[in-house]
Amino acid sequence: MKIKPVFVGIAVVGILLLVLSLSAVSKVLGANPREVLAGVKTQPLAVKFLPQRSPLFLSFLVNPEKLGLFTQLAAQPSDRGDVRHELANLKQQLRQNWLLDYDRDIQPWLDQEITLAVTDVDLDAQPANGLQTGYLLAFAVKDADLAKTSMDAFWQRLAVNGSDLGFEQYQGISILSTSFVEDKPAIAGTTLDQFVLFANDTRVLHKAIDAIQKPELSLASLPNYRDRLAQLSTGKNTGKVSVAYANLAEFGEELPKESLLMGLSFDKSGIKVKTALTLATASDKRETAADLPATKLKTAKKSSKNIANAIPSGSSVIIGNNLSQTLQWLQDTLISEWKQALIKSIAPIPLDGNAFAWAQQDYAIALFPKSSSAPDWLVVAKVEDANGAKEALSSLDDIARNKLTVGEISLKSQPVTIWTKLSASDNFAVSGNVAAAHAQTKDYVYLSNSLPTLESALTLKNNDSIAASKNFKTILTKLPSDRFTYGYLDKGRDLSWFQKSTLKLKFISEISENMSNSLLGQTLKHVKVSGFASSNSDALMQNVELSLILK
Repeated sequence: MKIKPVFVGIAVVGILLLVLSLSAVSKVLGANPREVLAGVKTQPLAVKFLPQRSPLFLSFLVNPEKLGLFTQLAAQPSDRGDVRHELANLKQQLRQNWLLDYDRDIQPWLDQEITLAVTDVDLDAQPANGLQTGYLLAFAVKDADLAKTSMDAFWQRLAVNGSDLGFEQYQGISILSTSFVEDKPAIAGTTLDQFVLFANDTRVLHKAIDAIQKPELSLASLPNYRDRLAQLSTGKNTGKVSVAYANLAEFGEELPKESLLMGLSFDKSGIKVKTALTLATASDKRETAADLPATKLKTAKKSSKNIANAIPSGSSVIIGNNLSQTLQWLQDTLISEWKQALIKSIAPIPLDGNAFAWAQQDYAIALFPKSSSAPDWLVVAKVEDANGAKEALSSLDDIARNKLTVGEISLKSQPVTIWTKLSASDNFAVSGNVAAAHAQTKDYVYLSNSLPTLESALTLKNNDSIAASKNFKTILTKLPSDRFTYGYLDKGRDLSWFQKSTLKLKFISEISENMSNSLLGQTLKHVKVSGFASSNSDALMQNVELSLILK
């Protein structure tokens, strides 16, 4: 199933009365509304309208007026004109897509929640006649009488302006609708259970009414959804301003049968995101779940992050414990396209935890992006059994000899083994390119595809390590200290190599094409640095917390 039309529609998510400029959040002053920073404990209520197989929803749980005030106070005076312009543009997008004037039709009676959902990839389940994506927009009501008055006036105004209104009763609920008129979108609307609902098709509202009358049909009734929602609500600082959900399997057959729930909140320097990812929802994976604990990742010790002292600055890095188990976990969980891309990028090193059975302590994987080609990479693993590590590296050398020439050199008096791909020219001159190199010291094993990168790591001084970076330190203070994997990404680095490589995957190409120029895509350009901390609470669940520092 093609997914492009769905992601065209997801652009609407970016204009879901997103009455905040995320680029301004990083400039928060001490005067901003505390309740927006603290977030709310409530959960999205409009989920009760959504079919169980809904591909995506995004809920804002704080009234837009508070978010608007937050952005005005967060922005520096010189930026407030830009913020007002962005907010005006968002309201204009709401008028274009839903025919709604926010200030007149919605604001007077709106409560604390706005939810936009993609409810169906194809409403009639017949791809041959084109995908007919279903969308639902839900506004929570705080004043039912005022909401009724505003909606009556809204539909009357459409009729006066030439729209052909339709009326029907479904399960005792009144639904008004309008079809395309002079390139204006078709919409349908009703009021249901303390929400005003709009959809792009009456069939979407039919399913919403069915879900209310038979709760077992709704997404809110799924145990997996409730379990993940509980995961987001545990621990400290669980307040949030937004919740998002994506059922990846519904976007296309190319995507994994997994789903993701996210809670978003703010702090004084950026954005915090707490996620719960279901690693497998298909029954065949559940049947093999008993086999997964052998590769379940261990919680890293707080001291694990000390290995960052062995990584040169200027890199993006992943830090964890037990590289062997991590590689085996990737084998078990990555979809085939991503697995093949990873295997190709690290060849001839096998993506096999057994090859790194000795690497059961701290490790770090660093990337040093280059604009012209794939990045230089560096793997550093702590040595516990020096002889075992030496034998394992010799085994990797034997594997490399099948396609490469293996030899030894010295870098700053440190013995280094290099794997070289030799070639001969027409005049029989022989030259070679280094495919990888490794070295073993008292404390660490180093493996890299770049001799200069390897040399910089072997001769590294503490004040030149990524651990000494101010941004790295700031990110770590924002992340929990009891997770098995940590990541740090400096967005100031050139990531064009990553964009080029992921565009080879069809579904990522289509997502990128439709999102790069959206409001969300433009907002992400304001991210200065980001970090994540990850853990899996059981064989089928992974929890990740992200922190984004904005420019």
